[in-house]
Amino acid sequence: MKTNPGNRASRDRPGLSLRANVLARITPEQLSDILDITEDGIVTVDARQEIVLFNRGASKLFGYTPDEVVGQPLDMLLPDRFRPPHRGQVEAFGKGTAPARLMGERREVHGRRKDGTEFSAEVSISKLGVGDEMLFTAIVRDVTERKEYEAAQHELEQLRAKAQLADAEARLDAVIRSAQDAIITLDSGLQTTLFNPAAEQVFGCPAHEATGSNLARFLPDGLPGGSADSATRREVQGRRADGQPVPLEVSSSRTEIAGEAVHTLILRDVTDRKQTEKVLHETALQRERALTELQAKTEELRSTTQQLWQAARLAGVGELAASIAHELNNPLGTVSLRIEGLIAKTPADDPRRKALEIIEGEIERMANLVANLLQFSRAGRDQVSTVDVCEEITKTVELVSHHLRKRRVHVNVEFSAGVPTIHADRQQLRQVFLNLFTNAADAMPDGGRLTPRVRAGKLPGDVPAVVVEVADTGAGIPADLLHRVFDPFFTTKEEGKGTGLGLAICRRIVDQHRGVLEVESNVGRGTTIRLALPIRPDTNVAGLK
Repeated sequence: MKTNPGNRASRDRPGLSLRANVLARITPEQLSDILDITEDGIVTVDARQEIVLFNRGASKLFGYTPDEVVGQPLDMLLPDRFRPPHRGQVEAFGKGTAPARLMGERREVHGRRKDGTEFSAEVSISKLGVGDEMLFTAIVRDVTERKEYEAAQHELEQLRAKAQLADAEARLDAVIRSAQDAIITLDSGLQTTLFNPAAEQVFGCPAHEATGSNLARFLPDGLPGGSADSATRREVQGRRADGQPVPLEVSSSRTEIAGEAVHTLILRDVTDRKQTEKVLHETALQRERALTELQAKTEELRSTTQQLWQAARLAGVGELAASIAHELNNPLGTVSLRIEGLIAKTPADDPRRKALEIIEGEIERMANLVANLLQFSRAGRDQVSTVDVCEEITKTVELVSHHLRKRRVHVNVEFSAGVPTIHADRQQLRQVFLNLFTNAADAMPDGGRLTPRVRAGKLPGDVPAVVVEVADTGAGIPADLLHRVFDPFFTTKEEGKGTGLGLAICRRIVDQHRGVLEVESNVGRGTTIRLALPIRPDTNVAGLK
């Protein structure tokens, strides 16, 4: 297939030109073969009414090669006088405001060939959404032969009145026999009186066997549209002589000759067109699936990029922490020793002692900040062993019991029966539990209830795990901040009351153990931190190196 320079892809193949963005997975060779087997012209335009598809049948019909029309306006295929109303009809079709009779059924139009000659055609238009683009496909049929037949039949009626029947009948017979469409005539009892060669091909039945048969032998549903006069083409299900179904398009008309009703049916086998429409539809679906997969890959790439950015940020934090520790540890140690010495020499009732104790407290807070930074920047030396999570929770609660009582926080421990042990770094897990308990206490300045829960559970992929939940009845975290609580240096505490590293350290420790850390919170109703740690050592200690 070749396309003009405006197309994005091309292929040397006569009879078909496509813009590359129309099809997704079916190869152009396969689609070309399918579209070129039909004698009908197939023309597809986009929302700008520019041609994107032009099959072999259309080339024969209009006299243009595909390369001459793809990318050009549809107007070039219409006589000048029909261009403005046709453009308006297609625009109305795309907006869904066109009359229902214009959509999905065949109607007569006039076409213009390359040499400027005009011809009569029947066209059916359908629209199809491909992604964000709307395409309009017209299946065009040259009805010159049918017009000649109808004209010949009309002339025959005139000649009958003038007693010149012989010549007219011969001409009508020639048209009928040479027509590519199947032509069947029926008497008032719907018995076949004429069965042309094309009808023999469509139904697989010789004319002498078909003559005298009832219409139901070939059209089980009977006469299309009943007995009313009609020139509209309809789709019906026919039946061949061997019993096989065949999809047909049929137009029927009714006349009276010498007071007797005569029905004329003009039929066409549309098997090829149905297959083409099916392929086009399946191709559109494949393209939609490809776009969906592309969007999923794009989202995956965005997530991976975000993770890499976070890792780079954490690496920078580690370098900063090491620098701060190096610069501050020695001076802080010296100042701390001096203050301890001064306090030891200052009597309890000395008014200067209070100021020294305040200084000592601030020095201790600075030392803790440096220690947190160091802990965040390096994992330290891991000591993996068998850990009873329930036991470690109990010991951590005892460790901070004074702190909790001072803040009027009541602890209600809930341990499920049969919780298995895990392989983990005991000291790191204690640090996680300690951070979670102190954070919960800080969230309940007026007192409340702290509930540590431990139970057996599962990680994604049905990996056996131990699940720990730390629930409080504190102030809660606003929903718009939940996604940031594990970010380094982010805190919801007041200025000077938190470093923003506690939960970040917890997340890193849990990640090293191949676990999962989650948070749920409702403002005014409290927060629950949930972590799940795998049981088997080959699943949770691989990261502890």
